[in-house]
Amino acid sequence: MALKVEPVVKLKPWGELSTSLVVSGQEMDSAFLISALQLDGREEVFSSEGVGVYSGPGWATLTVDKRNAKGADGQAAELIGLVSSRKPALDALQKAGSLVKVDVSGVAESGSGLHLSADVLAGLAELGVPLTFTTVRASGEDEEDPLAWLG
Repeated sequence: MALKVEPVVKLKPWGELSTSLVVSGQEMDSAFLISALQLDGREEVFSSEGVGVYSGPGWATLTVDKRNAKGADGQAAELIGLVSSRKPALDALQKAGSLVKVDVSGVAESGSGLHLSADVLAGLAELGVPLTFTTVRASGEDEEDPLAWLG
């Protein structure tokens, strides 16, 4: 019996990639997240270009984007480095009723892929929060009607 070896297909990475710790809850905003994660006065966290805290009504994120690390693996590793020592704070947020997760988001086009190494996946698992993936389409593209084939 001969072993058939398939060629490795190199996929282009997702575009506009960012990796975030997302926390949502009633009183959540940037200031609350910074305080809860004990990032007050930690200029080294925000001195790196491409790391920021963003918020909206009831949610806040600690985000690493493409300016810091180009690929998902590098972004996730950076995020793990920022929050792994703050696991008790993550646990406290969850116990207080906040939804806490890590989200990798980007523009996924046909033929694109996302790679996370085993070490990074293990580091994310140690955080003890769900990992989600959000894909968006590039702006300016026409919406595709999934039922168009019905005529």
